[in-house]
Amino acid sequence: MNQPNDVASEVLQFVSQCKTVILSTVSQNGEPNASYAPFVQEAQAIYVLVSGLARHTSNLLATGQCHAMFIADEKDSVNVFARKRLSYACEVQVVPREDSLAPIVFEKMREQFGPTIETLIGLADFRLIQLLPGQGVWVRGFAQAIPIHGLSS
Repeated sequence: MNQPNDVASEVLQFVSQCKTVILSTVSQNGEPNASYAPFVQEAQAIYVLVSGLARHTSNLLATGQCHAMFIADEKDSVNVFARKRLSYACEVQVVPREDSLAPIVFEKMREQFGPTIETLIGLADFRLIQLLPGQGVWVRGFAQAIPIHGLSS
């Protein structure tokens, strides 16, 4: 990240409290889609395991990009108009199951999400997708939007 250490720490702390990421994707025909997926962070990337049957997956694979948002729960927010949130434009890449990174990410997913991950890994249509955050915005509340770039570990 190209920001002061205190902001980087805040962002990482916030992401570590989230279990899912909201994905904004678009089809090759320009049709928008909003969805979500459970995720894990490894180094400077976010990883999701998504079904090839899902619309967001075909959009991710077709365009190679998405917008990702992490947002505080409504019940934890003092004011729903000023919920803490973090969003990024992301580059998207498929991580082949044979890649040396895949077992590392799958193990993190097992630790975080339990036995369901083993079932999903076993399904042929599921893809391990890497989201590489680029330009983003960390919103702490009203009039507290901080431009950021990337994700630090």
